[in-house]
Amino acid sequence: MSENPPRRVSAKVSSGLGMWPKRPRRRRAILPQALELLAIVIFLVGGYHATLWAWEQAKPAEVEVPEILGMTELDARKLLEGTNLRTELVAERYDEEVAEGGVLTAEPPPGRQVKVGRIVQLTLSLGSRWSVVPDVREMSVERARALLRQARLVVGQQQARYHPTAPIGYVIGHAPEPDQRVPRATAVDLWVSKGPEPTVQVIERSPDMEGTRSTEVEMTIPPGASVQEVRIVVRDRNGQRTVYRDFHRPGETVTQTVSGEGPRIVIQVFLSGLLVQERSI
Repeated sequence: MSENPPRRVSAKVSSGLGMWPKRPRRRRAILPQALELLAIVIFLVGGYHATLWAWEQAKPAEVEVPEILGMTELDARKLLEGTNLRTELVAERYDEEVAEGGVLTAEPPPGRQVKVGRIVQLTLSLGSRWSVVPDVREMSVERARALLRQARLVVGQQQARYHPTAPIGYVIGHAPEPDQRVPRATAVDLWVSKGPEPTVQVIERSPDMEGTRSTEVEMTIPPGASVQEVRIVVRDRNGQRTVYRDFHRPGETVTQTVSGEGPRIVIQVFLSGLLVQERSI
């Protein structure tokens, strides 16, 4: 009995990779990644806008500087404070157009947007550096002084002069003359009436044994105020003293005997405060 020869089995040996069936490649999930990226972008943009909104809410509000040029300082301050702005006076200067006390400049200027609470610096006008001399003739000295002060002028020298008609104490002239344009603070000299020249007689008497000399002063009160003060002052080696003082009406005659000691005696007669006679004996 013959033995069947063994069959040769041919087997094709595959490589290790060929032993398993190939799997399809896995594709990356693109859509979820895109959504994730979009979410990040939205978060960043939202955060940026939220930050801007928070900064806008936190920063101070702004207001516009109102128009205040030409206003008085008080009115300008009220308007600025009503707009939640503060004020500070920094300078003053002369100006020929803006009246004294008016606002010349403001910094920041009107119309600019500034933060609430900002300080606005003001420069005020001192007015014109020139004055016009008012006509103060035929006015009392007190009234004349007030008008000169109002015109930013000062009273200079005051001289008393006799005048046949002007009442005592009234201005009969001044220099500079009326309506002249002069710098502010210019001195204006006044000539003041001391009324008509009174009749004053000083009659010297012979000295006595002790060297005292007596003098008789006689004076007629001129027209003017209804009551006028008469005062007689003596100055000698003993000093100065008032020896007579009383009030009289126009037309009355005052007769007074005064005396003094020394080599030189000065007699002064005042009428309503003005020196009308001075005599040495």
